[in-house]
Amino acid sequence: MSPESLSMVDWLKGPAFAAIATSAFSLLFGLHSLDILLASGGAAVGWAIFLVVPHAGSPAFAVFLAALAAGLYSEIIGWLRFRPATVYAIAAILPLVPGGGMYYTMLSTLEGNSAKTVELVMTTLMTAFAIAAGLAIANAVGRMNYLAYSHWLMKGNRKP
Repeated sequence: MSPESLSMVDWLKGPAFAAIATSAFSLLFGLHSLDILLASGGAAVGWAIFLVVPHAGSPAFAVFLAALAAGLYSEIIGWLRFRPATVYAIAAILPLVPGGGMYYTMLSTLEGNSAKTVELVMTTLMTAFAIAAGLAIANAVGRMNYLAYSHWLMKGNRKP
């Protein structure tokens, strides 16, 4: 079903379910009250980007953009809350992790279907690498902004 054919309520179900699932994981991860909501918001942002980007070219590219958005969201929230962005990023990428791809890869391996196994391994690895690349770029952008801000503060605090 294409995103154009969905109503707004149907379209919002995906990000809402991603946020609910992430909030449950965040409890297990040890986050508290507002941090749970913020981490769930990152998952909803990532999943919404994943749904908006067309998968015509590659599903891995959609996952890359979603991970980049979730990572940038995590960097911003981490900076505003004075917490490590990793806490929010780990929770935010949970809906993007290719768990189904890993399961079906193992299933086709056990069934002895080597052609399908190779295809699934490549798709799963591309998705995993896309998540890693999106988070790495978001982290690099966050660090560059932090260093620029620190430099700006130190430059402004110098006495003539």
